[in-house]
Amino acid sequence: MSSPVRVGVIGLGRGSGISGPGLWAANAHLPYLIASPKFQVVAVSNSTVQSAQASIDHHKLGSSVAAYGSAEDLAADPNVDLVVVAVRIGKHYALAKPALLAGKDVFVEWPLGATTAEAVELAQLAETKGVRTIVGVQKRASPLVVKIKELVASGKLGKVLSTSVVGSLSGPPIGIWMEGVEYYLDINSGANSLIVYFGHFLDSFIHVLGDFVQLSSTLKTAYPLTTIVNTEGKVVAENYIKTSPDHILVQGTLSSSATASLSYYTAPGPTIDNTGIRWLITGTEGEIEVTTPEGGWQIRTAGAVLKLREGKGEVQTIDWQDVKEEPVIKGLDDISGSVGRSYEAFVGGDEERGKFADFKDAVRTHELLDRIRDAAK
Repeated sequence: MSSPVRVGVIGLGRGSGISGPGLWAANAHLPYLIASPKFQVVAVSNSTVQSAQASIDHHKLGSSVAAYGSAEDLAADPNVDLVVVAVRIGKHYALAKPALLAGKDVFVEWPLGATTAEAVELAQLAETKGVRTIVGVQKRASPLVVKIKELVASGKLGKVLSTSVVGSLSGPPIGIWMEGVEYYLDINSGANSLIVYFGHFLDSFIHVLGDFVQLSSTLKTAYPLTTIVNTEGKVVAENYIKTSPDHILVQGTLSSSATASLSYYTAPGPTIDNTGIRWLITGTEGEIEVTTPEGGWQIRTAGAVLKLREGKGEVQTIDWQDVKEEPVIKGLDDISGSVGRSYEAFVGGDEERGKFADFKDAVRTHELLDRIRDAAK
């Protein structure tokens, strides 16, 4: 076996959950990186050296792991092969750029940049430096998306004529939001319901079916005010202005000439049947339907159902989970397992290339989201 990829993590928190500072790195990335023989965490960079060392100690990473207080110092470490940037979107550009300039491979969480211009610059720099990149739209590596793409490519549907998606944005109770992640309520923040929640699905959608060549869109904010509460449930701000959309409608024509309609909505509570997404792909010879439980597309796989009807035949329920996976993936939960599959694809050779997005792929999704927002004005 070849030597493990040596990883430097930027933004490693301490604690449970996935929504606080550094917690996505700690609880989505780190479980796989620790368990896999293909990777080795050799450095951590937080806002200070002391914070980095506290995270190293908390996660029992060992005395050989270096602690840094800046992205530049971590990027200068000759023992680091791959830099992982798993912090809030506003810092992606500033923290990823030093690693690229140093010639490191880089993994940046989605979205790649706070703006498309930032994403384009990072992608161009990566190409100039000749480094490998990966962006955290991890659903591409899910056995579910792999099987959907396989069915479409197999010809069992014939020529794809149309596709329709109905998805739910429902999460926290309407009118309540969490302190510390207020940026998600801002349409201009670069990380909100359109870019993150919808954007994760959009990446899978165009990965399977291709890009839009023509589109129209509507972005609606039906609930413009919300209340901010802290982790104890206490109100810290009332009538907080929300500009990010809670209803998203995109319609148009894909590069294949198929028509497409994607409608995301926000219900006052759980959806009527607890379905998060219903995705139909219809061709001249057959049709497939994908349904998933409520929850983020990018992190929820359990409970998804994939059905196929060929012609006028019987409806088949496809066992999309019947795949060979590394034992390390099977030992992880849904969230860390989904991220782990992206890492596996990254080191898996050419045959695995389609299972992860690089910076160029991310730019295409950024640009499509810009088109959707512009069309809604």
